Formats: sequence, C-alpha cells, structure tokens
Amino acid sequence: MAALATVLQAIDERVSLKHVHRRLQAFARVLIVGTFMDDALRVMCDYRGQAATMKSVGWGVSLPPGSQAAVQSLMPSVFIATQTIGVLLILTRLAPQAGCLVLVAWAGVHPFMYAQQKNLEFLLESVTIIGGLLILLTSERAIATRERLLSGGGGVLGTPAEQKEAQANEKNQLLFAGRLMLCAVFVYYSVKMSIERVQALLGGPINHEDPIHALFALFVLLLLVSGTGLIIVGIKSRWCAMGLALVMGCAALYKHPWFITMWSSNSFKLDFVVGYEDVQVDAWLYSDHQRYFFFQSMSTVGALLLLVVHGPGPLSADEQDGPLEFASEKTVA
Repeated sequence: MAALATVLQAIDERVSLKHVHRRLQAFARVLIVGTFMDDALRVMCDYRGQAATMKSVGWGVSLPPGSQAAVQSLMPSVFIATQTIGVLLILTRLAPQAGCLVLVAWAGVHPFMYAQQKNLEFLLESVTIIGGLLILLTSERAIATRERLLSGGGGVLGTPAEQKEAQANEKNQLLFAGRLMLCAVFVYYSVKMSIERVQALLGGPINHEDPIHALFALFVLLLLVSGTGLIIVGIKSRWCAMGLALVMGCAALYKHPWFITMWSSNSFKLDFVVGYEDVQVDAWLYSDHQRYFFFQSMSTVGALLLLVVHGPGPLSADEQDGPLEFASEKTVA
C-alpha cells in the first residue's frame, strides 16, 4: 500500500490525477449509456421493422385486430422514449440518479420484450448492464453528496449518526450488488469456456483444434476465471477491472465488427440471436444486430472503468478498512 501511494504521488507530480479521474469517469459514463443511445437510434431508424418484430413475438395477440396493430406500432415509441429520457437525464446531469433507475427498469424488461428470455447469454448480459448501472448510480449518489457538502448544503454531515450509517450501508450494499451483477456475463463465459476445454480433452467436437489455439484458449480461460473471482471477492479489483475492460473492448471489436460487415454485399446467418439461428439476412440487418451487441459490450467496459475509478467499496477484501484514496479524490473530500 505504501509503495502504491508512492507511485501515485510520483505520477501526480507529472500528471494531474484529478483531471484523469474526472475524464475517465465521464468517459465511463458515456460508455455505460452508449448501448441505450444506440438502441434508441436503431429502433428509430427501423421503426417499421421493430413494429413487425413486436408482431412476430406475439405482443397484443389477445387483443382485437385493430388494437393489436395499434399496440405493436406504439411499443417502439415507448422503447425510444424510455431510453432517450434515461440517457438525457444522466448525460445532461439534470437528474442522473433518476436516469439510472429508468435505464435499470428498461434493461430488466428488455429481454422479455423481444422474447429472448430463453437466451441465457442475452439475459446475463442484461444483468451485467444492470450491474454497471448500479455502480453508476452509486457514483452519482457519491457525487451528489460531495456537491452538497462543498456547497455548504449540509446533508449527510447534518444528519444523525444512525441515519449517516444507514446511508453509508445502503451505498456499500448497492455497490456490492452492482459488482456482483457486473460479473454475471464473465461467469457465464468462464463456465462456457470450461465446458469447451473439457470437451476438447475428452475428444469432443472441438478436439481438432491445433495445440497453439488450445493453449491460448486455456490461458484466456485462466485469466477470465481469476480476474472475475478477484473482482467478486474484492482483491486487486481496480487492476482486474482495468484488465477485463481492455480484454472486453478488444473482444467486442473482434466479435462484433459491424463497422466492417455493414459494407459487405454478402448475406449472413443470425446465429447469435435465439430463434433466428438459420435465418439468412443481408449485411445491413446483420450489422445492425452486431452493432447492438458491440455497444452492449462497451457498456460493460464503461462499468469496469467506473469500478477502476471508485474501487470495490468496503464490502471487499481490499477496502474493508476504507477506500484507497487517489490524489484526485482527496481534493474533493
């Protein structure tokens, strides 16, 4: 700890950690809400297609024919409005906490609106996004508290000790829940890759892979399992979150290259969308879905970066005696 403090002080003499802290926090905030901005724009640009999707998944089938069409046509408008309002409340700083709650509610119902509740990966990605939003909500509450104190508005310092402790416990529990939910998709990938490695050892369907690829996959699996476990427990969480953010950012660029496929004249299979595995679509529609999953991954990257900024909180092995204070944080305390 003393060595880390020395390194931070040396860096702070050359680089303003206060500005780095604020810029990283702002960048993470934009990444977290980026998936909602993209989805609202996607629905707006393909409004008729979205209404047709609502019809294909069965929304409003129990209503009279005239009402069915009205409901199916109205639902995309609700999707656009909900996500746009949530994003604007956060980015304009008008009511960021309310914006977080709006987006949490939307992320919770989103898989069910598109009949993706049987897609385990999709569900867990939504859980991970909700975890990122809870971390963002914790951050916004901390910022609001500091601003009240700096403006002389009292707040926490003017409340009874029991209420102060209750507020601190609520914040710590919220951050802990966000940290656990953030790891949901990484746990899924760890289990999935572990099963694939076992199948390879037992002569399963991927036993034809070359040794170099097998060793690389095993190395990635070990990093993923160890990094996820350390974040959950709260050991070296900032460093693990930074590592996972870099890996996930690179993986999103590799797995969802919508910026490349959108220019293609070929057709593709929607093999990553449950219920559409054998459906052949043109490059534009394929890239549209790839872009959605790309920004979903980048939202998780943003949440991981926010974890780097604020740390795992007192409900962790690293910071149970108090958070590690960066130079930038001391200036606003």
